[in-house]
Amino acid sequence: MFRTVCQPHSTRRQAFGACTLTVPRVLLAALTLLVCLSGCSLVSLKSPERPLSTRDLNARILTRQFSVDFIGAVEQCADNIAISDPDPNIQRNALRWKIGATTQSQQAALQVAPMMAVLDTWTLAVAMKLFLAPGGAGDALFGKEQGSASTLANEFSAAAETIARQLIDPREFPRYQSFVAEYTHDHPFVNLTFVRPSVVQLWLQKAGTDTPLLDSLGTIPEALADTSDRVQMLSETLPAQAVWRTQLAFKDSGLGGGDLQLALRKLDERLARMSEAADSAPQVMREAVTDVRRSLLEVINRLDASSAATLATLRAERAALSATVSSERAAVVSAADAQRKAIAHDFAGIASQVVTASGIEARRLAREVTLLLIALSVVLLGLPFAAGYFVGRALRAHDRQARA
Repeated sequence: MFRTVCQPHSTRRQAFGACTLTVPRVLLAALTLLVCLSGCSLVSLKSPERPLSTRDLNARILTRQFSVDFIGAVEQCADNIAISDPDPNIQRNALRWKIGATTQSQQAALQVAPMMAVLDTWTLAVAMKLFLAPGGAGDALFGKEQGSASTLANEFSAAAETIARQLIDPREFPRYQSFVAEYTHDHPFVNLTFVRPSVVQLWLQKAGTDTPLLDSLGTIPEALADTSDRVQMLSETLPAQAVWRTQLAFKDSGLGGGDLQLALRKLDERLARMSEAADSAPQVMREAVTDVRRSLLEVINRLDASSAATLATLRAERAALSATVSSERAAVVSAADAQRKAIAHDFAGIASQVVTASGIEARRLAREVTLLLIALSVVLLGLPFAAGYFVGRALRAHDRQARA
């Protein structure tokens, strides 16, 4: 009986030996699977790009739409002033107003930091309102139509303040409002060129150079869309500004459409006199030729001066557009390079986290498998001895009963 009992024990030990031989392979496969699963759960490819905040995105959209509306309203008001009043000085002032307002409004709206664009636009609108208001430096530029220009400036000043209230935190709004009041008081407009110091630089001087102006440059698609908007805004106003500057150059040189027509009529009259006198007197002919030469030279000189002014204006505008496009392209390339470096840094951090987490999980699993193997060994090795002990004890008790 004992031999029959020991036979299963021997069989079990052989089986256990087979199991112990295959355990390392199972353990290796389990560890490999764990590392794979752990890697899948830990590796998450996140782009380090941070899109613009909702406030910054709204600020960029609202300021640029404000600039478009402001430029269109100033252009229409200035055209109405020029039509209603034939005074050459007022017409030149209307052209200067359109040119200055367009240039300054676009510069303010195209600030890189959206909230600085809001602040710059607000200061421009308030400064223009004070400039055209009664008692301001420009309160007599448009004659009887001064009221329409002042009303337009008041409306857009209120609109700019409304945009600022919508975007700025109520706790921070008094600080911005105080800066606008101080800036427009210390740096008022004195003429229609609207030359003024940098709002961003003065804001940093007051708030401190450690104050961040921009939380994020946005994603690469946002940067590309921003560049496209900038180029579109500049290209839409560039032809109109070239025409306005040409018209202003003509008016400043004293050559208008009426003057040119008058010179051409005089030329026709002198040509007619020359043809009439050609057959009568050579002296009269020479005088007519001299008059014609003088008239032609006068017209040609005026046209040369006007053409030179026009070409200079076009070259300046082309150079400005080229510089703007180059700066925007450089900004996009810089933003893309920064994003690339951030992606590389993020991947390095992710790899380090994967290695660390995989090591921790592997060590934990190894401890658990070791404890499981110890427990299984105790059970498999102790069970046959326990069974043999209890069976032998039962057999001895049976033999004693049989002998009794």
